[in-house]
Amino acid sequence: MSTDQRPSEPTAPFDPYADQPAEPVRVPTWMREPETEHTLTRPERLRLGWARHSGKLLGGVAALVTLSFLAVVGTIGFGVYERVRDNEPILPDRRAVPGQVRPTDADGNSVSPWAATPAESFAAGKDAIVLPPAKAAAPFTAKQVADGLAKVRQALVEGRVDRSMLVVNDPEPFLGLIAPDNRDEVRRDLADGAALNYVTRVDDEADPRLDNADTVRARGTVTYRATTDPDGIRVLEITTSFIWVYHFDLWRAQEYPPGAELVTVRDEVVWHVPHPDDVRSSSRGLWVHEAASTLYNADCAGIKRGFLALAPEEPLRSRPSARPTGNVYDPGWRPGDGESC
Repeated sequence: MSTDQRPSEPTAPFDPYADQPAEPVRVPTWMREPETEHTLTRPERLRLGWARHSGKLLGGVAALVTLSFLAVVGTIGFGVYERVRDNEPILPDRRAVPGQVRPTDADGNSVSPWAATPAESFAAGKDAIVLPPAKAAAPFTAKQVADGLAKVRQALVEGRVDRSMLVVNDPEPFLGLIAPDNRDEVRRDLADGAALNYVTRVDDEADPRLDNADTVRARGTVTYRATTDPDGIRVLEITTSFIWVYHFDLWRAQEYPPGAELVTVRDEVVWHVPHPDDVRSSSRGLWVHEAASTLYNADCAGIKRGFLALAPEEPLRSRPSARPTGNVYDPGWRPGDGESC
């Protein structure tokens, strides 16, 4: 049986290098859109500028820092050279400050704690308390005036000079001079720290300590008059105005300005002695009527507790001289002038 078959045509081998039918080219969208201009912002310009010149800028900054460092080193080196050449210490003395020079002896020690200070001419201790002549001031006789002045002088000695009050903190000798009816008020002042206006107590923990010799120098005035108090009682009014200067034993005081180891108390106290005919027996005697004071170079924490101590050492090193005490020594001083605490 025969069938009609057409022979199949042979298939040509695949040639990868033969031309293939071309596919359409696809153009990206951003190429088909019209070109637009973009203005650079300031941050973009700065970034581009830094990218181009960062190397030069870093080099310039490094050179400037190096030159500044060399200049500082050169200045310090020249200063050291001058100190060595002039036979001076290489490092400055942190206690050396400008101002008045403290007088010293041949060994370099301070000749006196009072030297080159206003207190240099003051009298020592009780010798500084000089009373005016006692004259009659009606209704008070000359003898009553003399007795009143003597009581006030003794109160100043017991309150500002004697060591029983200064260092032992024993107020009884002072209280014994005060009228009995006024003693409770004085005791309250002592307890509250307000009595520093008319008595001096040195802090038990004061460092440096109060010097044992030539402790206090003073100068002041004592005046009196006959008047009446707010209750109409006739009184002998005695006003004392004094500058009390206390010497603390500052170690190596010669390295500080004059007066660095001195604490100054400037006070004004009004004492009353009632006429004996106007009051009962327990009110006769001495009364602390008013008192005010200003302190210089004293420790503020101690003042608030009613005790005296030298100001801490560090401020002394930066204090140029004792001249700020001018307010305390000035004849026109008024209570409260120059307060710093």
